[in-house]
Amino acid sequence: MSATTWPLGQPHETEPSTAPSLHPLPTAQMIPRLDTYLHAWLATRAGTVADKTLRTDQDLLRLIPQPWMRQDPCTFTQSDVRQLLAHFRSRGLGELSVRRYRASLSSFFTWLREGGLIDRSPVPRSARRPAEPTTSAMPFTADELHEAFRQWQAQDRRLALVMLVLSHTGLRWAEARSLLVGDVHLREGFLVVHRSTPEGVSTREFGPELVRRVPLSKCATRALAELTAGARPDQLAMTTDRGCQLHRTSVLRTLDWPRTGRGRRLVDLRHTAAQLWLDCGRSPAQVRSWMGHSLITG
Repeated sequence: MSATTWPLGQPHETEPSTAPSLHPLPTAQMIPRLDTYLHAWLATRAGTVADKTLRTDQDLLRLIPQPWMRQDPCTFTQSDVRQLLAHFRSRGLGELSVRRYRASLSSFFTWLREGGLIDRSPVPRSARRPAEPTTSAMPFTADELHEAFRQWQAQDRRLALVMLVLSHTGLRWAEARSLLVGDVHLREGFLVVHRSTPEGVSTREFGPELVRRVPLSKCATRALAELTAGARPDQLAMTTDRGCQLHRTSVLRTLDWPRTGRGRRLVDLRHTAAQLWLDCGRSPAQVRSWMGHSLITG
């Protein structure tokens, strides 16, 4: 029986009718491929975990490359898991996202272990702290940013402009996704940040103490002028060329980030803005205010 037709909440034929199984376990009769078991596992997750957790679990189907999907999960080793997590990072995913996907993988392999398909999970119980290169800020220099923009533009000009705005304003990804045209004041030379829309989560309006103004460089002003041309104040300021809201995975895929990102993560565009401001002589206190946090010292 396929995973999608399992009667969740109904007993297996070999189980007593008084003990229905809410979490069907994998069976040896299933095709020994990772994608087959993933679909079966996801069928057990719907309605039993939070919606956000389920979306993270489902993301594994599009994030894991096909060669891994065709592999028998019984043969997975800790080395395979480390390589898979490294692949996620190479796609530009932030460390917090990688940790969430690691947690999903851990739950999946635990499910396999409980079903008797594997003796132990290849995902260690206690997560090690990420290696230094994955957590250290790696801002672009001005020259590197110029060259990266040239490469991004060859892939998609509109998304290249979005990357440029992020590099000059320090907006968080969730803030960029929710920025409205009416929040951008081109003549006055600033934008107002007062909401955030993380992927898979509803928009959150900031309290007055968190609302901030961010100055616009000439470069950011020109980019935003092009991005918002002809748009209404209540429309999103930064979208795809089809007018769709930004989604990290599709944006990075379109920009061919593993090749054009120069080893950076998306969050390093935020670090780039901070570094450019500091290089221009702005005080750490002022940069902290524009960035919306207090991590910069000095």
